[in-house]
Amino acid sequence: EPYGPDARTTGMRRAGLTVRGKPTEQASCTGPRTDATVIEASLTDPAAFATVFDRHAAVIHRYLARRGGRQVADDLVAETFVAAFASRTRYDVRHPDARPWLYGIASNMLARHRRAEQRSLRIVQAVASDPTAPAGIATARARSRAAAAP
Repeated sequence: EPYGPDARTTGMRRAGLTVRGKPTEQASCTGPRTDATVIEASLTDPAAFATVFDRHAAVIHRYLARRGGRQVADDLVAETFVAAFASRTRYDVRHPDARPWLYGIASNMLARHRRAEQRSLRIVQAVASDPTAPAGIATARARSRAAAAP
């Protein structure tokens, strides 16, 4: 499985976060430190956020893979944790478990990904149906539009 306790440093690097070799806790939010306390601690020690990744990356990956496929999940799980890290100051610490928050972020990432795919497909179809555009130019034009689409 690509996201488990052994994939910590690889996954954190993929997510754009750094790990400083600190030991991690058990992959459970029922232990002495809840996700809320870990996220709160990460405000002063960003490396502490690695614990949230360790606890939930595998389940978030499975959630995304069931909805978008494994390849999409590989990319979006990293984006999910980058977004969670960036917005950790807005996390409501009254909720001890971060999973619902992470599922929401992952769902938004998947919806954004699907919208981008749909835009790209519409652009390619529009250019492909243009009888005046030479094949090479039409393909290049479609690629540049797809890349520029937000």
